[in-house]
Amino acid sequence: MNTSEVLGLICDISWLFAYIAIIWRGFKDRSLAMPMVALCANIMWEGIYSFIYQPFSSYLHYSSIAWFLFDIPIAWQCFLYGEKDFPPTFTRNTFRITFFATLAISFAFILNVFPDLNDTEGVYTGFVINMMMSIIFVYMLLRRNNINGQSIYIALFKFIGTLFAFLNICYELPIAAMQPTNFPAIITELFSYHRYPLTPVIKISYPIIFIFDILYIILLYRKLREEKVNIWARL
Repeated sequence: MNTSEVLGLICDISWLFAYIAIIWRGFKDRSLAMPMVALCANIMWEGIYSFIYQPFSSYLHYSSIAWFLFDIPIAWQCFLYGEKDFPPTFTRNTFRITFFATLAISFAFILNVFPDLNDTEGVYTGFVINMMMSIIFVYMLLRRNNINGQSIYIALFKFIGTLFAFLNICYELPIAAMQPTNFPAIITELFSYHRYPLTPVIKISYPIIFIFDILYIILLYRKLREEKVNIWARL
């Protein structure tokens, strides 16, 4: 395996572990473990990229199929427990209508963004959805003020998966052929490179993802300590 394949594999496996941790914790706590809006956008991205937009054209599409399959039980969690995340006046039927409406809106929007932006590798949509997810995870923890549906493993595997996705994008660029010892030149080229997939939008999105992922890990770690939970035993 070459370096790019290794980086991609680490990304894929980390996200699969994150999904497994989300599924386990969500059913264990009978709680929504991934925020509804982020879930709807994420599962639609994976479904469209896997089966509609250039299906089976690269290894990423096969990874997306695996992610999509793991997202199905998470969507079922949302259907079962999602109304708990809303005010009591928000009835179960109202929540479920909102859930399906959000899925439909996400599908229509993402389906059209792919060709409109010529997002052949799903980078724009993937990183923007990831950025939204990172922000909402922090908001979810602060709003709930408890650890229901959350574990340090979810936070860590999400962070690692996205980090290696970004590193893989950087490595596949022509500038990666430069000598590793010329690190300052590589950093300079990364900042000055503006072509797809490392466009200014991605270079803005990933630092935001990084900051909020780190913030979520820190806040969740503190909350777990506050509730006197064995952090590493809580899967």
